[in-house]
Order: sequence, then structure tokens, then C-alpha cells
Amino acid sequence: MHTWIGRRLTEGEAGRGDVNRHLMSVYAYPLEVYFRGTSDHWLGDPSDVVGGFFADRLARPNFLADWQSTGIRLRRWLMNAFCLYLKEAKRRHRRDTGHAELPDEPTTEAANVDRDMDRAFAQSLTREALSRTQQLCTEQGLEAHWGIFVRHYYEEAPYDEVGREYGVDPPRAAVMARTASRKFRQVMRDILMRDGAEEAEVDREIQELLEVTGA
Repeated sequence: MHTWIGRRLTEGEAGRGDVNRHLMSVYAYPLEVYFRGTSDHWLGDPSDVVGGFFADRLARPNFLADWQSTGIRLRRWLMNAFCLYLKEAKRRHRRDTGHAELPDEPTTEAANVDRDMDRAFAQSLTREALSRTQQLCTEQGLEAHWGIFVRHYYEEAPYDEVGREYGVDPPRAAVMARTASRKFRQVMRDILMRDGAEEAEVDREIQELLEVTGA
């Protein structure tokens, strides 16, 4: 488990920077959604509060090592760490303002805040996987494969239409789209494994995320 993160963390500041960018890219939006569903949203703008959380926690040398010893999904562990960060923020507010009546624990106002966070994670995961797949296709000279993939799978254009746009026949367009699709699925699997899913669990994890998004 956690081989990519574990390997990067042994590579000094450059590796830790890669890990930090990955965490903020994939998990900032789900944490913002979670924050909006709590009674603590008065603490500030969601992006500012989540940014403050990452700045504080990622500066701690053992922050991710503590996660690696738990065996739980990274997004759940980050949510728990974020709740602790909110408690600390409210304690500082109480100390500074004298509002002793504020509860420590963040209470959720949205009925399905955990489900909303899972949905946001699925959306963030998909955006990140699409971005990385596009970069991968560009690096490998497969820009047309990527374009056909987007036109067919995302914009739902038929292969005969897409083939005319890219100067290939429909069967060739289908092959090119499947090539990009395989790369997209592998990138998505890699990101889920960074979240803590074992390889044998990834297909089930994807199915659960599809269900929570209503796909």
C-alpha cells in the first residue's frame, strides 16, 4: 500500500512537493464540500480554510507517516484530520473572543455530508484522471486519440462523425478512443491506489463511486 506516496516521501523536498501537490489537487475540493456541510462554515471561505489546513498539516514531518500506519482510505483520514483542525480553529476563536459556548466538534448541517464528500471525491478524481491522461497522451504523441476519446465518451459524438473530423474511418476512431480509454482507466486506478485501495479492491471502489454519483 501507498507505494507512490511512500517512495516520493523518501526523495527529499522534491518528492514531498509532488505528494503535497497531489493531495491538494485531488482532496481540496472534497474537503471544501465537507466544510460547507458543517455548522463551522462561519470560520471562513472554504478554499481559505482548506488551504490553511493543508499548509498547517503538510508542514508536519510525520503527517503522512501517521496515515500510512492506519490502513484507512486517505480521504477518510484527511477528513478526520480536517475535523481536528476545525476544532483547533474554534478553540483559538474562543480564546480570542471569549465565546465559550462554541462546541468543539463540528456538527453537520447537510443530511448526507459524507455521501456529498464521496461524490465530490469522485468528481475530483475524474477531473484529475482526465488531466493526467491528456498530459500522458500528449507526451506519447497521441493527441488525436485523446481528442477522439473526449468527443465520443464525453461529448457522445458517434464514431462516424468523429472519424470525419480526424480523417479516419469509424473502426479506426473506435480503436483510438479505446487506447485513450485504457490509459484513463489505468490513471484512475493509480490514483485510487494512492488513496489506499489495494489493487484487488479498485474495481469495487470504482463501482461504489459510480453509484454515489448516480452514474
